[in-house]
Amino acid sequence: MGHLELRDLALSVRERPDRSFGWVILEGTGERSVFANYTVMQSAERGYASYADALLAGFAAMRALGGRNGPRGVGRLHHDE
Repeated sequence: MGHLELRDLALSVRERPDRSFGWVILEGTGERSVFANYTVMQSAERGYASYADALLAGFAAMRALGGRNGPRGVGRLHHDE
């Protein structure tokens, strides 16, 4: 089995209009520029009462995307939009 490249993922917590917090997992587009470009890959279905709660839930979702060595491979992962 060949080595699969680690995917470029980022986790962000955003405040929603209703003052709750939600997490978003972003995936790098691979475009070369001064700043990295990302697209929304997966996001929280519900709001959380605090930033910390949303961050922990987002981290759990990101961790679930990959095994011990992180999310690897090509193509899109599961979307939760």
